[in-house]
Amino acid sequence: MMATRKQSRSYVLELSKVSRDFGTEPAVHALVDVDLRLKAGEWLAITGPSGAGKSTLLHILGCLDRPSSGNYFFEGIDAGTLSDDERAGLRSRRIGFVFQSYHLLPHRSVLENVMLAEVYREQSQDGRKERALAALQRVGLSHRVDFLPTKLSGGEKQRVAIARALVGSPSLLLCDEPTGNLDSKSGADILDLFEALNKQGLTLIIVTHDESVARRAGRRVHIIDGSLSEVANGERKRKPTRLSKANVNPHVVGKSEITTRDLFEEALAGMFARPGRMALTILGIVIGLTALVATLGLSRTASNRIISQFDELAATEITITGKSGLSGADPNAIPWDAPARLTRLNGVVAAGTLSEVDIGDDLVRSSPVRDPQSQTAFNLSVQAASPGLFTAVRAELETGRLPDLGHSERMDRVAVLGPNAALRLGIVGIEHLPAIAIGDHLYLVIGILRDVAREPELLGAVIIPEGTAGHDFGLIGPGKVIVETRIGATSLIAQQAPFALRPDDPSALKIEFLPEPQRVRDAVQSDLNVLFLLLGGLSLVVGAIGIGNITLVSVIERTGEIGLRRAIGANRRHIAAQFLLESTSLGVIGGVIGASLGVLIVVVVSAYQVWTPVLDPLAPVLAPLVGGLIGLVSGTYPAMRAAQLEPIEAFRFGT
Repeated sequence: MMATRKQSRSYVLELSKVSRDFGTEPAVHALVDVDLRLKAGEWLAITGPSGAGKSTLLHILGCLDRPSSGNYFFEGIDAGTLSDDERAGLRSRRIGFVFQSYHLLPHRSVLENVMLAEVYREQSQDGRKERALAALQRVGLSHRVDFLPTKLSGGEKQRVAIARALVGSPSLLLCDEPTGNLDSKSGADILDLFEALNKQGLTLIIVTHDESVARRAGRRVHIIDGSLSEVANGERKRKPTRLSKANVNPHVVGKSEITTRDLFEEALAGMFARPGRMALTILGIVIGLTALVATLGLSRTASNRIISQFDELAATEITITGKSGLSGADPNAIPWDAPARLTRLNGVVAAGTLSEVDIGDDLVRSSPVRDPQSQTAFNLSVQAASPGLFTAVRAELETGRLPDLGHSERMDRVAVLGPNAALRLGIVGIEHLPAIAIGDHLYLVIGILRDVAREPELLGAVIIPEGTAGHDFGLIGPGKVIVETRIGATSLIAQQAPFALRPDDPSALKIEFLPEPQRVRDAVQSDLNVLFLLLGGLSLVVGAIGIGNITLVSVIERTGEIGLRRAIGANRRHIAAQFLLESTSLGVIGGVIGASLGVLIVVVVSAYQVWTPVLDPLAPVLAPLVGGLIGLVSGTYPAMRAAQLEPIEAFRFGT
């Protein structure tokens, strides 16, 4: 419970033996046993040399600081027993401040600066503009309401500050060197305004070095080395009057509060006051979340592409061979017409036989032989293939043509070279009908392969028709069958193939195929996600550090604004909430922009690579939330630092 006492209702404030000390080794006595009473409607001037304690006394009177000892009663309320919220409420509703440096927010109009005085009273905005306009008309600035402070003269700025202090009809107006930064004419105009306000019943306390200002006051005190003494003033004393405040209970102090709407508006105004800094602050979050969304999308797109290719190759291939016994594999286990039998099965795309040809000690040479002594022979692999094999292994032809069934049936001596074999033999084209010699047999090269997706040994091999291989080298039967199936049909074809090829003895065949590669798919997806998440997370950490640093710099640069807000009624929670809301909002904005850019990058890269873009539907939705969370976390320390600033410290370092 706050303490009150019975007193004359005419006293606005009473100080009894008030002292203020700073430090301990040794202590600095800024105020020493100050006694002061001020009636409603009085105009008091406080004079004294620099460092005498004038500002310290003013800060205590305005509840910006607390005395080390003694009692201070404001309208019968013991200010020393008030909480921070109650002291802020007292400042917002009953005390007005006019500062030497004006403390106007440069990015807000004259009208908005005046309306700021009512932000921390938790009241509706209804009528706020009208009250601010009335205060501006009262100080003669109704024609400047839409101007920014940078367009005003010093005298006009001080009038705006006075209007701001008058909006709430305070019991007391405290002025710290209000004419110190003004020329003589502007200063005289401000003093005339003060005199008019005092005649209307406003209680004034002015701290000044100027004797001409002090003489205008109805009462004067002088302070030296922290001690206060009454000084006779030459001016005729006016009978104190008092403004009517029938709607205010002098012994009840409401806590300082702010509406949600006002909090959001103040945060938005603070954000957009410095567009360049806001853009730099957002940039860190934009880069981080763009990287995160883009990398997640690209990882899913790339892994989908990798898995699709994997599925198309590994998951659609079946290899059939004869089972090996004590004497080796049975050369008659696979019938010559195996490809024709298998292609009749539903789900088979292509099938072909492939056999290793035993050429003994023979070597492969290019032909014709122009210089037998310099002719180079190579120990190359010779393979016999059926026509369907080239489709089954997804062979790509560089030049020429592939053997057909007629070549095999006629036992034509033709050959197709793998690209590595062609390179070793020095054959780069078929325009001049090149030929190769395998032992004593001459074979016409009719084609050269470019690539083979399956059976990579064919890249360095010489491939001849299987009928020719049987005639020239005694090939008894196919070595193996390679089958390409449609995706998803592999398992079924693997079950049917033995019965299609060897209905008499299905167990004579060995069937090899890869099962559904779900585990491989998951591993690839997981590895890519981890990699890209690490990259995106690193970008987010950099962005969070950036927003924290820039917010901290903003707090330092806005120290004067923080002091002003504390003086007009903001408590620590309000300051912290505003800065947190600003940093969180910047994070959300950065998240929206980052998500949009990330999606755009995924689409553009996919279009360029002719891929199908794959996006995580939650990533663009969660990105603004992640950005807001990052802004909240990274802005916590700067916001807490701003909230911990004492008003007098903020004024000292913000001017």
